[in-house]
Amino acid sequence: MNISEAVKPHPLGCTISFEVVPESSRLAVPSGYNLWRRSIEAHLTEEPSRGRANRQLTGELARVLGISEGEIFVLCGQKSARKLLLVKGMAPEQVVLAMMQRLG
Repeated sequence: MNISEAVKPHPLGCTISFEVVPESSRLAVPSGYNLWRRSIEAHLTEEPSRGRANRQLTGELARVLGISEGEIFVLCGQKSARKLLLVKGMAPEQVVLAMMQRLG
């Protein structure tokens, strides 16, 4: 699994490509890697309405990375299962390491 393909450098930190499954029975961020779409998978328990799933994704990702929720922004895909998130102040290598530790 090469999740580093989903994490790209950005002038403010890095971006992460996500494939989100809302209304899942379990919460898992990250839950795997989609090889074909080169994105990290995330299972969310929230429904995709009024930004609930987006807030759960950014909150759980902040917890995994050990940073504030205010450092994570949804750049693209606010109303889509495919999302691009910006993580301010973190290098891609740091994000990949944290995700790999979480996946085991």
